[in-house]
Amino acid sequence: MRWAVLLVVLLAGCAAQRPQSAEALRQAITSSKAQTFEVRRRHRDVAATLHRQALKCLDSRAYKPTMVVSSRKAELHVHRQDGADAHYVLVVDAWPVRRDRTAVQLFTASGYDALTGAVKAWAKGANAACPDMTRTG
Repeated sequence: MRWAVLLVVLLAGCAAQRPQSAEALRQAITSSKAQTFEVRRRHRDVAATLHRQALKCLDSRAYKPTMVVSSRKAELHVHRQDGADAHYVLVVDAWPVRRDRTAVQLFTASGYDALTGAVKAWAKGANAACPDMTRTG
């Protein structure tokens, strides 16, 4: 019986650590572990592609994409709905560096390599397939 109580406490602690906001995921991953790169595309083109592909590939019951776009920055947030539990699994920040270049920074939870690969390709303007989200998290 004691083991069952301990297991419940441990599992509750793990669930509480799941990022509940985009900022919480950024803080959990930290800049040193985030992936940062530049693409030779205009900021508005990167933002439009991320938005279009996220809606096409991720808008489902389990994964919800949200875009926040301004002239200075575009953000793609992806959160996973797991029953009553919702948590962020990906945050992408993109900002203009020069007229034809955009810096991109990815904050991704562990186990979402397919999503990360797809988002990188989308940012670069590649015609990438939708990631297989059945093998994540």
